[in-house]
Amino acid sequence: MVAIQKQSVGSTANLFQGYWSHVEFIHAPATGSEVRLYLGVVQEGNLEISREDTEYMGTNFPRRVELLTPASVGMKFSGQIDELHKTNLHIAMGDNATDANNYIYPGAACSFEDQYGNLVLRRIRCDGFVMEAVLWKTIGSGALAIGGDAAVVGSTVEFSALDDSNGDFGGSATAPLGFIYAPDPAGTSTNPIAGT
Repeated sequence: MVAIQKQSVGSTANLFQGYWSHVEFIHAPATGSEVRLYLGVVQEGNLEISREDTEYMGTNFPRRVELLTPASVGMKFSGQIDELHKTNLHIAMGDNATDANNYIYPGAACSFEDQYGNLVLRRIRCDGFVMEAVLWKTIGSGALAIGGDAAVVGSTVEFSALDDSNGDFGGSATAPLGFIYAPDPAGTSTNPIAGT
């Protein structure tokens, strides 16, 4: 058991305060002609990793779990974009991110094969360490609401990671959805061995 003395956290150096300060969408990353599109300020960004397991129970009494296996694993990022311009709206609608058209037509395409891309998220710690998360294959999904009145600032966007186990967008069989690059605990932490 790690002893916590007079402070409530292991080390203040391990705190990431604020929001995901850098969010960019990379269109056509595997083609060699990738286009990096910065989404601007993303307030209240939330990276969610979900996991659902299936339990197989034994027939002996008392019943015990004999096998626990993942049924589905997901990775999703949602947040609010404050800058509303055609590039961000095309991306949020799941449209072609590099479309130069000022008109956006929801539901106009039957296929989204050429709209997929990487989503790169970065968050900085006060000592300069950058935590990074990447969704290999994603597209804007979910509802897009352009608010009015008090909700005029911030339009919700959502990106869900899709299976890229074949490596078309940078993924692999061992990393089909994406990754999170996280730091070791800082040297002043009360439990620095936990990260090794």
